[in-house]
Amino acid sequence: MHADDREQSHEELWKSQEEESMQISTEEVCAMASRYERKNVRVYWLLIGITAFVVAVYLRNLIKFLHSPAPWLIAGTVWVLVLFCVFGWMLRRGPLKMAPSESCLDYLRRGYETQRLGLRWVRRGILLLVPAMLAIWWGTRPVLRAMHSGVHSPRMLRLLAGPTPLIVVAVALSFSWFAFWREGRKVDREIEKLGIEAR
Repeated sequence: MHADDREQSHEELWKSQEEESMQISTEEVCAMASRYERKNVRVYWLLIGITAFVVAVYLRNLIKFLHSPAPWLIAGTVWVLVLFCVFGWMLRRGPLKMAPSESCLDYLRRGYETQRLGLRWVRRGILLLVPAMLAIWWGTRPVLRAMHSGVHSPRMLRLLAGPTPLIVVAVALSFSWFAFWREGRKVDREIEKLGIEAR
């Protein structure tokens, strides 16, 4: 009986200590919000740069292959262009900034919720890239690209005509999807932490 009471009191003490350790002061929340806002600006401009670069590369490829009899190349390239243009359109609002009347905690919650939705969209976008990559590979773009770049080695052209480029792209897309999934889990933990702090 006494052993059970002692064990229960130890468990309650442990839970109360855990809850206290999870509490965050207002200053810490505001410091987190300030860091998050600065990081948002950097990530936003990085995403703008990557999107602009990908759109420029695929637009150049589309113009190059527009007059060639390669419908799969054109379809895959247009697909990638559309996806990245939609992604660029989603970035039109600019980096998430704190409103003057908004508390640091509310800003962080809003930021993490927006980030969670964005990461979910990116994971779906990666899956939507798969048909485009299949179409581009089916259209033997790696071979054409290599020949345009001056590669005429039969061995290299055979390698590019085979499944190797498709496997490399599949591994890269799988790794990217998993990385964004892990980042989403981290954001979920941050949201839970902020929920504990607010109690």
